Amino acid sequence: MFESKEPQFNKPEVGPGQKPEAREKPIDRLKGEIGEMALGLRKEGIPVDGGGRIDITKFGDVYSKRSIELDGAWVKKLKTAWETAAAASHKMSWLYGREQIKQKVAQEHPMGGVWEMLATSILHKNLGKDFIVVRASEYDDARYKVDSVILDRKTGQVVCAFDEIGATTGERFEEKRKKVLERNWQRGGADLKYGISMEERAGKMELKKGSVYQIPLLYLALSEEDIRRTLQDPKQEKKVFGDFVNSAKEQIKDIKRGPIHSKLKERLDFFEKVLGKL
Repeated sequence: MFESKEPQFNKPEVGPGQKPEAREKPIDRLKGEIGEMALGLRKEGIPVDGGGRIDITKFGDVYSKRSIELDGAWVKKLKTAWETAAAASHKMSWLYGREQIKQKVAQEHPMGGVWEMLATSILHKNLGKDFIVVRASEYDDARYKVDSVILDRKTGQVVCAFDEIGATTGERFEEKRKKVLERNWQRGGADLKYGISMEERAGKMELKKGSVYQIPLLYLALSEEDIRRTLQDPKQEKKVFGDFVNSAKEQIKDIKRGPIHSKLKERLDFFEKVLGKL
């Protein structure tokens, strides 16, 4: 899911003797956490940008400059097309200019990139000791519908990918649940062009960049109301993570009931054992 303009949250009440600007806005706090996470990952040699996304410009040793440029241009074109379509279908499009409508659309649907950042931050806080948690590149986000990826530090293998959705019930949620299940059964899970893994060389684990296939794909679901509540109150994050774990366990059971690729099953079995210890 692509980044959208930041949501307009109500400002918290200011305590006695406290200046209005003294309290940090929830979205700024979240961006700061993601920035710190990204800085730590880059120190480990993980090719991410300041937003914790895998940075395709760091894959020049894997793909040609032309290939990377074309992928970047494709993403830019897709985002422009989406913004144009959203603006054109807006109920007030007849009254305002294109740029004004684009701003209105962003204000009315603010949670896209925010939920992706929040989910990544929560996963990193709870799994970062044993796993590397990153946001997928914008290319893989758009092409393969993958929002975040988890890499096991010990084995160096990608163990799971997530697709986030801001709903826990209703038609939109059921459609997501069905599509994710079918992708695991029919397409062997998720693929990444700009993937990362690690392999042992001369007794040391070294980063390996390039395509990764047969990754178990799970969804992370949270309602927009709960997203806002969790942003306002970080104490809610433990509960959200606990719900992630329980949901992931059930999703893995569902996936295993159908036909799955042997490599995907291997990754699923490993991640299931990890979840069992949480």
